[in-house]
Amino acid sequence: MSGFRTPEQPRGQSVLWAHRLEDAVPQDHPVRLLNYLLHSEAFDDTFTAWAGEYVLMEGKPPYHPRDLSALYLYGMMNRLRSSRQLESACHNRLDVIWLMQGQKPDHSTVASFVRQHGRHLRKLFRDVLGVAVRAGLVGLDHLTVDGTKIEADAGKNSVRGERKIESWLSHLDEKIDALEAEWSENERREALLFGDQAPWVPPKGRTEKHKLAKLQRQRDRLNKALQQIERRRQECSSGKPPKPIASTTDPDSRCMKDKEGRSKPNYNGQAAVDDAQGVIAAVEVNDQPQDSGQLTPLVEQTLENCGQKPRAVSADSQYNTGPELASMEEKGVISYLPDSGQNSEAAPADEAARQALEAVGQGQTLGKEQWEALPRSPQGLIDKSAFSYDKQKDEYRCPAGRWLRVLRSSRDRKKWGTAIRRQYGHPTACASCDRAAMCCKDPAKGRVINRDQYEDHRQRLRERMATQVGRATYRRRKHTVEPRFGQIKHVLGVRRFMRRGLEAVRTEWSMVCTAVNIGILLRHWKEVAPIL
Repeated sequence: MSGFRTPEQPRGQSVLWAHRLEDAVPQDHPVRLLNYLLHSEAFDDTFTAWAGEYVLMEGKPPYHPRDLSALYLYGMMNRLRSSRQLESACHNRLDVIWLMQGQKPDHSTVASFVRQHGRHLRKLFRDVLGVAVRAGLVGLDHLTVDGTKIEADAGKNSVRGERKIESWLSHLDEKIDALEAEWSENERREALLFGDQAPWVPPKGRTEKHKLAKLQRQRDRLNKALQQIERRRQECSSGKPPKPIASTTDPDSRCMKDKEGRSKPNYNGQAAVDDAQGVIAAVEVNDQPQDSGQLTPLVEQTLENCGQKPRAVSADSQYNTGPELASMEEKGVISYLPDSGQNSEAAPADEAARQALEAVGQGQTLGKEQWEALPRSPQGLIDKSAFSYDKQKDEYRCPAGRWLRVLRSSRDRKKWGTAIRRQYGHPTACASCDRAAMCCKDPAKGRVINRDQYEDHRQRLRERMATQVGRATYRRRKHTVEPRFGQIKHVLGVRRFMRRGLEAVRTEWSMVCTAVNIGILLRHWKEVAPIL
């Protein structure tokens, strides 16, 4: 129809394309910067040692690990995560064709490379981080730590109970035994009838051998699922034991509730982010629903990766455990963590509450307004912080001026170790107190204060978090680690892992965070280029 634009390049018209592939990609294209980065001296030792493990001069020449690593990382940066997507990009995307210089590995080659070289791929995270450190993009003045739930490559319907798995395993063992007997009998008969020449070969995957291998893989997964159930049961030293369930598709994953309250197989991805430019300094993946116990390993990994420890670290309340606080003080790292009994985003105590607590610490008699201003626990009672501890007397002084003495001592097994706990109280004094309703669930039984060997560490942390500097430092998490998780999920599209098994998932998570760090290097190329 007339009036519309006509094609500028009819399909049947002869054209003259650029003579060089080099001319097809702009000079400032990110793929050029990534290629320059991976071919710099900073990565020569890694790829030289990696290439030395290949057996050459036998069969078809392999792809160089530098090329396949560049393909995998560039794909991760552009939401091309599956091996089939990468294979298609090698045929159709000009930037990928330039990166691979026309090489076109198929999807099985890419998948095998990632599966077989997880250790080397994880080392690339540390090499990229080393470039960021030398470029001055990592300050280590403040490290922010957090975790996020990412779906495993297993559906919710793959989760089964322990009894069901045992029943399936018993049935599968019988099926494997019958198939092995049938295979052995068929082999014997064919040998008698035809010797070494079989009259007919069934299609690939239809032989008893292939069927048997498939059933054995299923049996291995079921056995591993039972092992994971038992391991998690043993790890739960106190409290309610975990449900005896596991995924039969990816036994290493674990059912965890996400922010929407849905329970499905997930992994817990951990990251420690430097406050200077948002560079990820340490990564880890586990199957723990909670983040407790993860702070020290991430700080130690940061020291190993960057060559120095951070000055300060902040994380949410799930990381606030006694051993973690003691470990941070031992390492000389200032920690900023809210109380484990409080909401991570809860507002700090106001000025009236701080003045009331100060009056309690000085032994003053509180007025009505000061009593009302005292901080409350989630149960609505006066918080433990309103009770001042006298170390010399080993007693607590309540806001009403009564002294709580040691009632009993105990040793409690926790996930992080043994808590040496002492309980303080004064039931008779509480029963006659006018403020007992604000302080005790049952005034007749009185208020009981628990204290373990880490209480001094918690008190120093509370005092630090009550300062303006402490609150301001903690709020900076919103501008560091949390945006990185948003970038990973919304920009890179990593909401579900594509590989199964904890080791494979660790490799994938490490490469995701490596892609994030490479993006930061490309945005600060003026600082990075001179050191390469």
